[in-house]
Amino acid sequence: MTPLAQNLLYLTSIVILLGTLVVFVMQYVRSRRGDKDDRGDGPDRDDTHDAGDGTAG
Repeated sequence: MTPLAQNLLYLTSIVILLGTLVVFVMQYVRSRRGDKDDRGDGPDRDDTHDAGDGTAG
């Protein structure tokens, strides 16, 4: 493996790992922020019983 290919492999691996870490941290912060506001137990409005035909309820 050439040094250029090895460096590109390292760079790609670092970018993927950092991106994964950022996603995990953002999800953690988002879930913690939701717990402070309204416990994050569900949607803001009651649209969980949507029949799918354009009428809610």
